[in-house]
Amino acid sequence: MENESTLEHETTLEHALDVARANHKQAQKLLDHAIAANAAGDVSDERVQQLRTLLEVAAEDLQRVMREQ
Repeated sequence: MENESTLEHETTLEHALDVARANHKQAQKLLDHAIAANAAGDVSDERVQQLRTLLEVAAEDLQRVMREQ
């Protein structure tokens, strides 16, 4: 019974890691696109900064989940 609980917990952590990695990748993609659009004058500096903050939060979350592994 204890092994089942441990296996479920590991599966949950693996899922959390997959989600954190996907979030980080998406945040980076959004920032990259915003930087390019900003250079073309289509996106404000404020929006680029918001996405930089989003990427920082995603990176922190990824690091936290990796530590919990």
